[in-house]
Amino acid sequence: MDKLGIIPGHLVAQLINFFLLMGVLTLVLYKPVLRMLRERSERIAKGLAYADEAEKRVAQAEAEYQRRLEEARREAQAIIAQAREAAEKERQAILARAQAEAEAERARVAEELERERQAALVALRGQVADLAIEAAGRVLRRAVDEPAHRQLVREFLSQLERGS
Repeated sequence: MDKLGIIPGHLVAQLINFFLLMGVLTLVLYKPVLRMLRERSERIAKGLAYADEAEKRVAQAEAEYQRRLEEARREAQAIIAQAREAAEKERQAILARAQAEAEAERARVAEELERERQAALVALRGQVADLAIEAAGRVLRRAVDEPAHRQLVREFLSQLERGS
């Protein structure tokens, strides 16, 4: 081995140094570095799992939000439809009441007009009867010649115009 330039004592010393260095490096550097890399990969894996979980929760929350929003829209449309229907019913009821009141008022006015007409007819008949009696009385009190008759009509008409 001398021909190769390898000295057996040095070789053993170098092998011992190598293995000691490997042992020290393994204890001091290799194991902590591996532990740190393992912890880091675990943190990354946990972070990715957490991110996946968060993404799933966000997707679920968004789906729930969309579902609730659609449900709220449907409820709002139903409420609007109910309000329109109620308003239409109320409008119909108000129109029916107004028509009934107008019809009742027309009937009342027609009845009142008929009563007033009947009262006016009764009063007019009474006045006509009174006038006829008065005219007959005047005619009978005077002689019925043409000039007297004309004079009597003129007096009667003038009394009517004066209102007595």
